[in-house]
Amino acid sequence: MKQAIYRHLFDLEGKNIAVNFRDNRGSYVPSHWHPAIELLYILNGSADITINGKKHTLIPGEFIVINSNDIHEAQCAQAYFEICIHISKEFLETYMPNSQFPRLLCNRDSLTKEQLPHYLALCQKFKELVPIFIQQPLAMDLASEAIAMKIMFELLNHFAVYPSTEKIPDTAKNQNRLKEIIVYIAEHYAQPISLEEISAHFGLNREYFCRFFKQQMGVNFSRHVNQVRLAHIYHDVINTQDPIMEIIDRHGFTNYKLFHKLFKEFYGCTPRELRQGDTLKSDLKPF
Repeated sequence: MKQAIYRHLFDLEGKNIAVNFRDNRGSYVPSHWHPAIELLYILNGSADITINGKKHTLIPGEFIVINSNDIHEAQCAQAYFEICIHISKEFLETYMPNSQFPRLLCNRDSLTKEQLPHYLALCQKFKELVPIFIQQPLAMDLASEAIAMKIMFELLNHFAVYPSTEKIPDTAKNQNRLKEIIVYIAEHYAQPISLEEISAHFGLNREYFCRFFKQQMGVNFSRHVNQVRLAHIYHDVINTQDPIMEIIDRHGFTNYKLFHKLFKEFYGCTPRELRQGDTLKSDLKPF
């Protein structure tokens, strides 16, 4: 079994809050999930974040919330700089012992007139993290995590949505089935995977499997498998000196024409240009 270069279950490594600054110069992270709540704030550049099959484009000064166990992926053909916060849902639940933990619906597309001032105020809170990152003061994690908790307080008080319990069983069943399918693909992506094989593995009719996957993921099955392969190839191109054709074969691509077309679509360059550093010559100025 090959090791996925991304983790389905985010490990906070013994911490309840993790605040990270990330410089992403063209990347794609396939569909995954984790129990922690994730907050993404874009400092510059742009990124497409797909959550439960719906795509959101983030531009500088915007953020989005990814709820616990939401299936999501991230794509960015160009450079961008982001603040990424993960907060343990179990940790947050200790502050709300007598309440059902809500979903947090907070993105530019869903804002109401009443929520807009709160959203803009939260954007300012994210900006407070930048000088902390630059100055690296003593106990900087303490200050960063305090700001993250203030952000979460505002989210819980102004962006909480309590879903109807009537629809939860079917939604959970579909999500669990989809997670099993995604894990299977992550473990077998380097091998040929036919629709007949994977639908039979999960005891589903081929046509039903196709409809279910497209409805839940927003892309068809074969495209998703190729996206997973691309993510591994990208990783090996920039982190090893292995021959590019060897890397392509290692990760399951047999249609080289399709591979080059998709790689250029996702990363804005060829593998050779990526390795030579052509795409790294950016005037990115995070702050």
